[in-house]
This record gives sequence, C-alpha cells and structure tokens, in this order.
Amino acid sequence: MTVEEAKAKIFHWLCSRYHDPGQGNEYIDKDTVREAINIPEEVFEKALNEFVDPGAHDCVEVEIPTGRLKLGTGGLQFCEAGTNPFT
Repeated sequence: MTVEEAKAKIFHWLCSRYHDPGQGNEYIDKDTVREAINIPEEVFEKALNEFVDPGAHDCVEVEIPTGRLKLGTGGLQFCEAGTNPFT
C-alpha cells in the first residue's frame, strides 16, 4: 500500500464516521483508525506526517503530540461534497 492510498483510506474512514449519526467530527485515537482500516503502521505514520503539513487542503488534522485525528476544515468541505481529494 502506498502513502497516497493510505491517505485516501484514512480520509474515507473519517468522512464515513462524520456522516454516522452520533459520531460527528470529534478527535479519535490514531490507533483506532489504523486498526479499523488495516493499514501497515509504517505507511500509516508516513501518511500522518504528510497530514501534519497539509498545504492548501487541511483535510485531516493531526493533534500533536497525541496523534489523534479528525477532519480539518478543508476535509469537511470535501466530505460534504462527497469528494475524496486523495483519489
């Protein structure tokens, strides 16, 4: 699995969670996400590092130093539009 594929899966999982009633867009532990979508740890960590410096997208926020994740402002807009910017 490539880092880009991992980023797409992470975004998709967070977006699906956002649309799940009662879940919303709260921070969630990175290990919970990684285990749920079965991404190798090394690839997952590289993807997180790229999210930390997101450029213009701000799709996924990574809370430092805990590593918890949630959709960023740009990610919420993509999610509402039904678009995954990593695919």
